[in-house]
Amino acid sequence: MCLIVALVATAVLLGWGLGAWRLVQVVSLPGAGMMMPNTALGLLCAATGLRLLQDEEAPRAARRRVGRGLAIAVLLLGVFTLAEYLIPADLGIDRFLFADTVRRLAPKTPGRPSPLTSVCFVLTGTALLLLHVQTRRGWHPARPVALLQAILAAQALISYVYLEEPRLGPPQVGSHALPYYPVAIHTALLFLLLALGILAVHPRHGIIGVLLRDDAGGLTARRLLPATVLLPLIVWGLHLLSERHGLWGLPFNTSVFALITVAVFLAILARNANALSGLDVRQRSSERSLRVSEARFASIINHAADAIITIDSAQHITLYNTTAERVFGYTRDEALGRPLDELLPYGLKSLEADGDTPVVTEGRQPLVGRRRNGEEFPAEATIAQFQTDEAVQRTVILRDISARVRAEEVLRDREELFRAAFEHAPIGLSLVDLDGRFLTVNEALCAMLGYSRAELLQRTFQDITYPEDLATDLEHVRELLRGQRGTYQMEKRYFHKQGPLVTVQLTASLVRGARGEPLYFISQLQDITEQKFVEESRRLLAEAGPSLASSLDPHTTLLTVSQLVVPSMADFCITAMLDPHGRLIAQTSRASAPEKRHMLAQMLQEYPLVPFSQGHMAAQVFETGQPVLLPDIPEALLRQNAEDARHESLLHQLAPRSCIIVPLSARGRTVGILILVASESGRRYGKRELRLAEDLALRAGLAIDNANLHAKSEQATHLRDEVLRIVAHDLRSPLNIISLSAGTLLKRPATERGNDPRPLEAIQKAVTRATHLIEDLLDVARLQGGHLSVERRPESTYALFREAYELHRALAEANQVHLHLDVPLDLPAVFVDRDRVLQLLSNLVGNALKFTPTGGAITLRAEPGGDVVRCSVSDTGSGIPEDDLRHLFEPFWQARKGREGAGLGLTIVKGITEAHGGRVWVESRPGVGSTFFFSLPVFQDATTSRPEWHV
Repeated sequence: MCLIVALVATAVLLGWGLGAWRLVQVVSLPGAGMMMPNTALGLLCAATGLRLLQDEEAPRAARRRVGRGLAIAVLLLGVFTLAEYLIPADLGIDRFLFADTVRRLAPKTPGRPSPLTSVCFVLTGTALLLLHVQTRRGWHPARPVALLQAILAAQALISYVYLEEPRLGPPQVGSHALPYYPVAIHTALLFLLLALGILAVHPRHGIIGVLLRDDAGGLTARRLLPATVLLPLIVWGLHLLSERHGLWGLPFNTSVFALITVAVFLAILARNANALSGLDVRQRSSERSLRVSEARFASIINHAADAIITIDSAQHITLYNTTAERVFGYTRDEALGRPLDELLPYGLKSLEADGDTPVVTEGRQPLVGRRRNGEEFPAEATIAQFQTDEAVQRTVILRDISARVRAEEVLRDREELFRAAFEHAPIGLSLVDLDGRFLTVNEALCAMLGYSRAELLQRTFQDITYPEDLATDLEHVRELLRGQRGTYQMEKRYFHKQGPLVTVQLTASLVRGARGEPLYFISQLQDITEQKFVEESRRLLAEAGPSLASSLDPHTTLLTVSQLVVPSMADFCITAMLDPHGRLIAQTSRASAPEKRHMLAQMLQEYPLVPFSQGHMAAQVFETGQPVLLPDIPEALLRQNAEDARHESLLHQLAPRSCIIVPLSARGRTVGILILVASESGRRYGKRELRLAEDLALRAGLAIDNANLHAKSEQATHLRDEVLRIVAHDLRSPLNIISLSAGTLLKRPATERGNDPRPLEAIQKAVTRATHLIEDLLDVARLQGGHLSVERRPESTYALFREAYELHRALAEANQVHLHLDVPLDLPAVFVDRDRVLQLLSNLVGNALKFTPTGGAITLRAEPGGDVVRCSVSDTGSGIPEDDLRHLFEPFWQARKGREGAGLGLTIVKGITEAHGGRVWVESRPGVGSTFFFSLPVFQDATTSRPEWHV
């Protein structure tokens, strides 16, 4: 309604502004009249004010203030306009809007609303100001004001229907000196809509309330309303029509109108009687239904599982069901009329909103009840509030939860017991959902796997399970879900947060709901990592004994060690056997992954000596005999131990993560190195793995030492046989010479024996040769037994070499070989055993004479070299093949079989040199010649106090 009024008023204002007669008149009927600008403005304000004030609960105070301001403006407009008619006077408000247009279109009363319009504005403004005012008796003053406005507006409309014409002129009796001006038809219609809008604000009061009631009075009023409104209008309309056409004077005119009125009222009476009869039938049917509903309600109330109590506004009990009798102990007759406080000692105070008005609760609220015997019990209640004709009543639906509370206490105790047992259990416990995600874990499991509780709850058991164990575990889980088993046990490995594997004894079972649906898994994990390590250690060591003892070959022993530790202890390993000086003798490797096996072999082929070079960890372990444990291998360590970019690339491809290096020792000396490396398995070596590696290395060292001893025994047996062969061969010649020469002497007469000294000379030479052979054998024996002794004194280097030169010059000339001496006179003295050094030089020169052809040259040299004198004997012989160089200093070895000599000269050279603290080596080129180098210590004052050096 407000919208219609506002739209029409706005259209009229627009028409006045544009000078459009059609918009001003709105209704194009003869005598319809026009709406003045002040009237349109007042109607627009009234419609807006009604729209702003119609909601009594409007939350915005500004909205109410604006609405009241507009109502006051409407009231003042009506009052001032009436004052202009009553004084009479012109207050200047008639031409406030569109003055020129108003004079042109309405020259008689320019811009002034009619007196009836002004009265309607006064009534409208008053009704808006009193819109929500209510008296103590409950009626609204705005309603009669609006009703009066509606009557005035209706009168104006009816006058248009009856075609009444305004009577202008001097005031008549009863006009109160106010001239009568008709109200425009659309103005009257808008005032009627505003009145109806005001009456509709409180629809339950006044005549609208009567029409909206659902009882018989409301039904009768709604049925009589059309007849009450339309019938008088129609009858009086017919009366006016007959009067205007001159029919009113006929004799039967009055009786006809009376008969028509009676007939209409009889029809209305019959219609309402039928309607009331139907209403009565429906009422009796409703009463029967109500009785059935009441019986059903009573049955439901009495058989309800909850206690149901209804109280009146004074909180006295008016309804009390059978369950309430059982809960509280009072019978129904005893309980009815009692105050609720006797059953609920604390009343409904905990649920009260404004001090004493309980709120309507959603869901159950906790309360305390009291039985007849005084026992208090916990309860839950829902409170419903309903309005009756007499007053507001409330229903309390109460449930005794004492049994449930006791059960909850028992459950809480059990849950607390379970929580304590779960949290403080010495083994790992976890609850896992059906997807494998951890729901809860205890501290023991967190400590076992190295994760915090929050970290584990963000993971699934699949994330931390060792891949080789995952398939078996998932198959057991599927069997649990299919109901094929109730629980299962298995040994399982998990990844620790720091990397190593944790072996557990897993016991898992499935928890199902009341309907048999699977809910979650409960897992028990007992850490058996140490137990498994001990078992594996014992197995490995027990297996190592027979395996290592199965062969006496050192290389086979190295292979056996590699097979034992990969993959049980390492992902790949390197075993090496070294000589006392740290030089590599033999080396093996093994890897569990085929691709790494190839990379490892390639690296050792390209860089075989790198791990044993000076400064590397393996070399340090060999030198110190102390193991090295690297739980984590940093990136910098790989770069530090790499020889070049290629080596570093191979190391990165092998991806070492943890490492152990232990010496292979036996009888107090280190015979080799064992390197264990963890990579893709995720192992992280610790002290226990180091102890196991040391135990295994001790067994391997003993096995290698036994293999070496066996090899030496075999070599000694071979050497013995070789010595016997050589002695038998080399002593046969001098003995035959001695025998022949002695026989020759015996055959001659005694007088002739002294004339020919040749037999005696032959005997002497043979004896000397046999003596030298025996001395060489004794020296070799001393070297092998570690008893070759030297008595050192300061000696002139030049004098030693000169004496050796003089001893062999005649023999060299006899063989047509040039013997040269290249020794400076100012060389420092050496601290040596003179006889042993001359023996060394004699062996080297004699060896050179054997292999130097006629016309060749042999040179003896010496030059300073710091703390030593670097000496050499070089020849221009045929040279030594490269394959023979490593055997030169071995006893009884000869480059050419069948040559004269036992093959002990170079062995003795090496022994004498090392007995003086020096070293010997050889450089040779086939076809060019050979040079044997050896070093002798320079004499220093600090050494004079030690006249002997025993090796």
